[in-house]
Amino acid sequence: MSDIMKPQNLGDGLVMRNATAEDIPALLEHFGIVHGRQITDEMRALLEHYPRRSWEDVFVIVKPESGEVVSCVMLQQNAWTLGGIEFPTVEMEAVGTLEAYRHRGHMRLINDEYERRVSEIQPVFQAIAGIPNFYRNFGYEFAAALGGGYPVTPGFIPRLVKGEQEPVTFEEVDRKNFRKFLRYRETKISAMIQNTTWQRLIHPEDSAYLLYEPTSDEQEAFFFYLVKKQEKTVGVFYMSRWENRLDVVELYLDTYTHVDAVLRFAQAKAQEWGGLPVRVIPPNQVQVREYVRARFGAKTINRYAWYIKIPSIPRFIETIAPLLSDRLKQTEFHDFTGELKVTDYKEGFTLTFTDGEFGGIVENEDKDPGKYNLRIPGGALTRLLMGYETFDSLASHEPDVECSAVMQPIVRALFPPLEANVDPFF
Repeated sequence: MSDIMKPQNLGDGLVMRNATAEDIPALLEHFGIVHGRQITDEMRALLEHYPRRSWEDVFVIVKPESGEVVSCVMLQQNAWTLGGIEFPTVEMEAVGTLEAYRHRGHMRLINDEYERRVSEIQPVFQAIAGIPNFYRNFGYEFAAALGGGYPVTPGFIPRLVKGEQEPVTFEEVDRKNFRKFLRYRETKISAMIQNTTWQRLIHPEDSAYLLYEPTSDEQEAFFFYLVKKQEKTVGVFYMSRWENRLDVVELYLDTYTHVDAVLRFAQAKAQEWGGLPVRVIPPNQVQVREYVRARFGAKTINRYAWYIKIPSIPRFIETIAPLLSDRLKQTEFHDFTGELKVTDYKEGFTLTFTDGEFGGIVENEDKDPGKYNLRIPGGALTRLLMGYETFDSLASHEPDVECSAVMQPIVRALFPPLEANVDPFF
């Protein structure tokens, strides 16, 4: 049973504590100052309707006399999925400090309380889309791809021939038909090669905070749609209006031939909102992705990624275990029986396999790196497990990443490169 954090007097008229519902106006004012006024509607929806938050997940440093929020961190409980497996996660969101109070160690103080809460929840991993390099101070590693999209040049979108009608129509998603969106999305995700792309799990109850009504066209917002052909749903997507741009995200279709209709629809909306530039965030379906790439050329390059922390290697391995067995069975090691011994130079683990099936993982007390097949520092191990880098890419630039020659093919089979299609804004 968790306890609400006891308020801590930090001196200088500041107190660190958990936020309450009464703090919502002060929190929104804080977010507006630190992150911009255009996120007010989105943050209000998160604070009031996020279905997996309790107020013990919101940490603030405040000036008690005025109620002003000086620093804030929110913990989002959710899950990422890979190959149909759910990986319970916590994401650090809305991190910020008023400029006059920065460089006083507020984030480190709040992070200590955040980590205490994380230890109660016990997620498989932690994530944050954060400030470059900053979160390495708290044990995170860039380890899951994030960012980039295909800029849509309006002239490259074919126009309808005069008198021709769109082959599909678009039905805006509301709380009544949100489940239809999720069911279609899940069908397409399940039909794809599931072992290669991280996805965020979206729950039916998430409609409570995702489908908010923005108060103006300047506010960031999400707009979900069903693509309909007559009465049949033949696609889904949502549009994210943020940072003076409109992104087409989570685009799934029965056929790539409807991409142009989706983009004509998105372009029309962008014009309504003041001529925003449009991007398509890389779709996961191969035909749809290749069509978008051929139509618009190279995507914008964002050398950026989610920061990831894996608090328990055994918990992560046990969660991903079915995929480890599946990966072996697709290789010449489909009947492998033996052990893979791994050390991050601080801890050691033994993974066992019988006839290609993962048998378990145990922690080893032996500290001698020479007793292990795979020797890999903690940060590099996080990148390997998340599929952000392969053994070969890591070994090419990190001398501390070593593996016995006989086990290298098995390591390659167990830990292939992975993509990520996880939007940090919902």
